[in-house]
Amino acid sequence: RASLTLYTRASIAGLEDVKLPSFNGFWSQELPTDDYQPQRETVDGKVYDSRIIKEYLLYPQKAGTLTIEPTEMTAVAQVVMRNERTFDPFFGTGTEVYNVPRKLSTGNVRVTVKPLPAGAPASFAGAVGDFTLTDIVPAAEVKANSAMTYKVKIAGTGNITFLEAPKLELPSSFELYNVRQTESVRASAAGTSGFREFEYPFIARAEGDYTIAPIEFTYFNPDSGEYVTLSTDSFAVSVTPDKSTPATGSSISPIVSK
Repeated sequence: RASLTLYTRASIAGLEDVKLPSFNGFWSQELPTDDYQPQRETVDGKVYDSRIIKEYLLYPQKAGTLTIEPTEMTAVAQVVMRNERTFDPFFGTGTEVYNVPRKLSTGNVRVTVKPLPAGAPASFAGAVGDFTLTDIVPAAEVKANSAMTYKVKIAGTGNITFLEAPKLELPSSFELYNVRQTESVRASAAGTSGFREFEYPFIARAEGDYTIAPIEFTYFNPDSGEYVTLSTDSFAVSVTPDKSTPATGSSISPIVSK
């Protein structure tokens, strides 16, 4: 998480010429800051009013030293000054308010991103966080040439937006179509959480009894510093003949276009 905090000791009339970093090397998402209230903080012995004006979730996309470009802006401060020319014998010395521009810059910020440990399992595709894996299996018995759908849901906290569909191994007589996916993702200061659900539509062309192998999903848990592999259970599918399919276990009806 990256926060941009403005520290002031004067009223601010406005911010001008604001230049925000592009976060090269990171995936970034801006977070709402409307709920943040100004705070009183002491910095180098001086008391300031501080407020978070921008906040981002950052996920590094590569290892090494990444540089976040400076945030630059001009803050227009309202400064109250005494003015002897407006002296009034009854009310006393007068004051005037001046708008004083002040250029601000955070400077470059360097972030060292450690590489992931070697020896990742084959089912690892870049997921980092803490996740769970559940599935919904199709009916145990179907007729040949009937469509089925197998669903897998990955939920938790981490880089959910980048999760890829785990690999599903099917018998050679099964036709797998394009995997569909849906997601519900919430971004907050604590990170990105939610789920991604993958639907695997397929058709069994030949009759017989089949066992669908488990799906494996591996993620790296930064808290434990280890790879974690989750797996579904295998499930059985019995394919019975239909009117358009010869009642032989070795026959496969003509394949239609996907």
